[in-house]
Amino acid sequence: MRKRLIHCLLSLAALSSTAPGALASPPTRSGAAVVLKDGWYYLKGRKCLINAIGYESGARPGEVPYETPGRNLAQVRRDLRIIKAAGFNGIRTWSQMSEAELKVVQASGLKVIFGIWLKPDEDFSDAQVVEKNLALIRQVLGYSHKYDCVITYLIMNEPMPEHLRKVGALATRDLWARATGLIHELHPGIPVTISGNTAITEWLDMNLFDVYARNAYDYRDGANFTHGFAQSQRAITESLGQGKPVLLTEFGRSVSRQGSGLYGGNTLEQQAEAMVRYYRDILDSGATGLCPFYYADGWWKSGAPAIHNDEAEEWFGLLGFRNLKDTVGYPRPAWHALKRYNQALITSPKNQAFYRNEVPVEAFCQAGVKRLRVVHLDALIAELTPDAHGYVSGTLLFPGEGLRDRELVIEALDATGRLLKHETLIVLTGKDPVSWPRLEIRTPVTDLDGLREVPVEVELWNDTPFNLGEEVRYAFSHHKGWDRAEARVKAVDPKQKHLAFADAYAPPQQSPMLAIYAGIDVRFGKFSRTIRAHRYLYPGTWADPIRVKE
Repeated sequence: MRKRLIHCLLSLAALSSTAPGALASPPTRSGAAVVLKDGWYYLKGRKCLINAIGYESGARPGEVPYETPGRNLAQVRRDLRIIKAAGFNGIRTWSQMSEAELKVVQASGLKVIFGIWLKPDEDFSDAQVVEKNLALIRQVLGYSHKYDCVITYLIMNEPMPEHLRKVGALATRDLWARATGLIHELHPGIPVTISGNTAITEWLDMNLFDVYARNAYDYRDGANFTHGFAQSQRAITESLGQGKPVLLTEFGRSVSRQGSGLYGGNTLEQQAEAMVRYYRDILDSGATGLCPFYYADGWWKSGAPAIHNDEAEEWFGLLGFRNLKDTVGYPRPAWHALKRYNQALITSPKNQAFYRNEVPVEAFCQAGVKRLRVVHLDALIAELTPDAHGYVSGTLLFPGEGLRDRELVIEALDATGRLLKHETLIVLTGKDPVSWPRLEIRTPVTDLDGLREVPVEVELWNDTPFNLGEEVRYAFSHHKGWDRAEARVKAVDPKQKHLAFADAYAPPQQSPMLAIYAGIDVRFGKFSRTIRAHRYLYPGTWADPIRVKE
């Protein structure tokens, strides 16, 4: 998350001799505890949806993570019990946990997306910086490799595009390659990645790593404004093209009193509603790992840990604290909402999806769920039983039927038939492949260097059964710092079969890149989907070693 305090790295260990080179996949081992396959994690042979809440020890009122000497292991143990009881199966950290803390995680049965804090704002072309980072990895992996609760290493959080351009894409890639290779050597079979952020690094080629990981906050600008949260995430994954597992490593809403553009200023109920909606959107996007942000408020983030400042960064917690002496915290409505939602996480079917009359059903359930029922048009059409690990799969068949929107209600029940949770999903089915309206973004610009303005043309075609919405949304994001994207709207006649319009955007000087997004909603009955397009432009070739190739 932005504005994180810089903390001190651990003391240096022996310098690494790992050689630079291309980033490689984690070595596979017979009977490996972690296997990546078809976009999923398989843990000890079982398909697993990762539901790992963001968690930092030493982050209570008056404390600063990474600086507080020692850790209250009893407090960590109590936190993990609370987290597990709410239906989470893991935690995500930003910095390395101590071995004593890892022992507690191991004993809890939870998994950990394990952060190693390589500072994202250092000079990656400096040999001393590189060796310091590799030494830190050697020191941490010296103990972390012994624990099978570690299922992924996160070696950096939110590197900024301007900084990557300054230090050099090749130097950046080389550091990532050496760090990844070293971890593969010291902890074979465990994937490695970084956490980007969809507001600044959606253009980054995450195929450099073993899994796709990113932080994503829906402040309704950029791709979130044009595509919607679910489709913006799906678009990023599809642009990467290799179908690796996707981890959403941060998402959430701050409940600070002051704020704007959804960054702070949210009520407790708005936070609860948003967190559930984000879960649904992320599952609809095809992600197979979720890390909500985060367990407890961070009083330390404004630099005065003894005071809970009215700063958005300090109020993302699903638990809050009444005063400086409160070490336990009190669960907010969002905590209760997610605890209920976690009863059955439905990964299929997905909203905005089309199925050729065979709709797969898949869910990951808590132990108390004994039946999963599917209701359509007020009739029970399927009843499924979770296996011993809570996994459910099945198929809904609609043979021979033409194009149709379907509103499916999925209910999770306990052994007595009590309803624990229900969820409504709207899909489209049909016997033949569907043709979608088409949306394109065009520009003659191939290089931003020296340009004061980028001309753009947006074109839309609709010779399909779908009804168009009344506006095309489009946006420009120049990726300087945390600047918000500029959002624009073009009104359209829904009856038009073809539409084209032109516009232009003047990016600020020294912009590291320009992202252009466009989207329009289309409907068929109750079914809706966002048709989307995007383009990425760069000054010169600086980003070539690390950017997605369109």
